[in-house]
Amino acid sequence: MLLLFALFALALSTLPVGAQQQQSAPDVVGYVDEDRDGLNDHFRDHDGDGRNDIGQRPYPHHFSFVDADEDGLNDHFRDKDGDGVNDLDGRFIDSDKDGFVDNIIDFEGDNINDITGEKYGPRGLKGYRFGRIFEERGHPVKRFLDEDGDGMHDPFKRLHQRMRIMDRRMDYFFDEDGDGIDDARLLHKKRGPPGLRLQKRSKVGPPRRSLPSRLRQDDPERDKKRRGRK
Repeated sequence: MLLLFALFALALSTLPVGAQQQQSAPDVVGYVDEDRDGLNDHFRDHDGDGRNDIGQRPYPHHFSFVDADEDGLNDHFRDKDGDGVNDLDGRFIDSDKDGFVDNIIDFEGDNINDITGEKYGPRGLKGYRFGRIFEERGHPVKRFLDEDGDGMHDPFKRLHQRMRIMDRRMDYFFDEDGDGIDDARLLHKKRGPPGLRLQKRSKVGPPRRSLPSRLRQDDPERDKKRRGRK
């Protein structure tokens, strides 16, 4: 009996470190938006002070609080819509080289958003997936619409569906905020072939092509010959 107890104690003491860390890992908060206003009902940190606005309880994080202008708001990190992604910067970066991505709440650094449970990577933090802040651009969606209640702005969902169907070819235009820039190119950048230079597109029709100077100048003799050929 004593021998069995000793073997059991030995097995517990030799558990992998990863398994022990998993036991102490923070639980995923989850993203719930009952009224579909683009704001998480369970978590928000609009001023970036490291406390959940819902109940004012602190949560595990790695960002620091910097308020140079003394307006009460963190200059480096805020999460008004509560999706775990920095409203001020949606890039995958580690500027302080501490091994953790600066712009997402991921205390363990396991590439899983501690708030939504979404996986992320160098290709993006998926700030567009939940809430009314378009972190890839750093501004709120003007008219947030979520008819099916999944937390995602419906036009963004349609955009991604089209990208999958069309193999991510950017031969369509989507401009939710009306600034004249294709939003899809921010979600999936794709460069054209090198050396391709076109003049500015006109409002209607294909790109204008420049004619040689000798053809652009008025030439009565040339015009007379053309009329004679008709």
